[in-house]
Amino acid sequence: MSEIKATTFVDEDWKARVQREKEEARLKAQGKQPPAPDTVSPGTQDVPEESPGGEANPLFEALLNILATQAMFSLGFIGAPGQGQAVVNLEQAREFIEMLGLIREKTQGNLNAQENALLAETLAELQRLFTARVQQAQAQAMQRAGIDMNNLRGDAPQ
Repeated sequence: MSEIKATTFVDEDWKARVQREKEEARLKAQGKQPPAPDTVSPGTQDVPEESPGGEANPLFEALLNILATQAMFSLGFIGAPGQGQAVVNLEQAREFIEMLGLIREKTQGNLNAQENALLAETLAELQRLFTARVQQAQAQAMQRAGIDMNNLRGDAPQ
């Protein structure tokens, strides 16, 4: 039986690779030996660097966009491709909004100003849209039940 050799492929960030190559070239020019690739401490390549200038981390921004999009889909503002009508699932939308609230709670003090603002704006807008959708659903339910929204006191029509 032939032996299969397992190889590990590490997809490095190109900026980190270029920086490492520059550092190796500088060390060689000084006559020093660059560190062997195996001496890099584990996990250091996977740690994202802090965004420069206080900008929002693109991965954090992507996470917020994913959750916000799912909430918008659940609220019926975004329809699935090929479907004629959007479906509203208020419970699912509430869960996505609560996830964003949990992210805000758990990252308190760990976000830069732009990330904080982005999270706060996203959460506030989704909460506003959720409230509007709930009110719309309540109005439709009352209408189906035959309740006149303009005459909630039950006065006899004149």
